[in-house]
Amino acid sequence: MTQATKTVMRVGIDLGTNTTVFQANRNGERVRCEQDVVPTIVGYPKAGILPGILPHDADRLFGDEAVNYRLHLNLKWPLREGTVDDTSCCRDFLWHIRSRMDPEGECEIWAVCGAPANAVAEKIKLMRACVVGLFDRVLVIPEPFLAAMGLREEARLSDSGYIDPTRHSLIVDIGAGTTDMCLVQGYYPTPDDQVCYPVAGDAVDKMLADRIRRRWPDLTLSRVTVTQLKERYSCTGSACREAKVRLFADGKPRVIDIADMVRESCEILVPVIADGIKTLLKRCDSDSVVSILQNVILCGGGSAIQGLSEMVQQTLRNEGYEDATCRTPPDYRRLVAFGAVKIAENVRDDQWQIPM
Repeated sequence: MTQATKTVMRVGIDLGTNTTVFQANRNGERVRCEQDVVPTIVGYPKAGILPGILPHDADRLFGDEAVNYRLHLNLKWPLREGTVDDTSCCRDFLWHIRSRMDPEGECEIWAVCGAPANAVAEKIKLMRACVVGLFDRVLVIPEPFLAAMGLREEARLSDSGYIDPTRHSLIVDIGAGTTDMCLVQGYYPTPDDQVCYPVAGDAVDKMLADRIRRRWPDLTLSRVTVTQLKERYSCTGSACREAKVRLFADGKPRVIDIADMVRESCEILVPVIADGIKTLLKRCDSDSVVSILQNVILCGGGSAIQGLSEMVQQTLRNEGYEDATCRTPPDYRRLVAFGAVKIAENVRDDQWQIPM
């Protein structure tokens, strides 16, 4: 008897250092998942945990659940600077992502995965190795290009006033591990069209933690807590407001204002982004520079920092790039995953790679 062919589920995955986002289509229709944005964290039980402490006495917890039970877990982050750092942990995490998309294991999974701009071949090979036995087909594509595809509105391509982000744009994807920038000019980007800097959300977190530690050495903050404070109060320039938080030092409550520390930490991204934009503009045809400058798009989790796009724009204008216009689209977090699933739907069957 011939075995029935499984349904193919085509998915787009933005596997991030801090947060992973995924989208899935089956038979051309979107598969709705309860949660498509998941912190990229795996928690393994600490030695000696009593029965009944962890949900279902699980041997692994993921994402928000791992954060919620972090006092009883050893937390691990499978990625660093946007690429795989712990293969075993990454496979555990990707198994969890697959189980969210296809709980019953009824489908073949054909996945387009994002990678940092100009990721080296060894890192891409390592990512493919992590999906062996989990995904049936895979493609790895630069994240900024996927973001441009995610932002593209196909229904408006015939509108005379519509600016197609895949034709003339400069995408700045600010993650936790890396800030990736890419010229998108109507074709698949070459290595010269991309730059990647290892200064992103994790660098902001590290600076914030260092500044708090120097100012209040008796405070002990976990990596998770620092990230949560950054995400809650992140801002640059005049967008910043008071940021008073209640923390414990030596077991006693203390209220501190971290506004200036958060602002100074977030602003380390501005010169990095401005430098990357200027580097890529030097590689453009002079006839396209103005069009690209007028369509600088900030996305990724870091683009949620209040005032960041405005500060980058003003920095560029102060340096003579008076046409610079920077913006952050409303659904900045999901753009890479949106673009990845679009490509997954349009890639020919013979273009997919079998992970091995």
